[in-house]
Amino acid sequence: VAAIFAKLNGLRLSRGQPPLGFLNPFIYQNPDAFQDVQSGTNNAGHRYGFTAVEGWDAATGFGSPNYEKLAAVAVRTPKTPETLVV
Repeated sequence: VAAIFAKLNGLRLSRGQPPLGFLNPFIYQNPDAFQDVQSGTNNAGHRYGFTAVEGWDAATGFGSPNYEKLAAVAVRTPKTPETLVV
């Protein structure tokens, strides 16, 4: 997934746009750019784990990224990167 966002930042930079910066707002505002995984469990054969459900879940997050959809949204996002203050 990191490589996909690196490629999206490269796409933005090639258009004179700033990088996406802190990604959580971008991801949460664009859940349709991910293929929702709605079944399965990440318990690795053990008793406990997280189960995939519709929408966000601890097992898969928002699901698998769809590069084409993410690229379309990324180039339309004119926003400058956010600064994370710790």
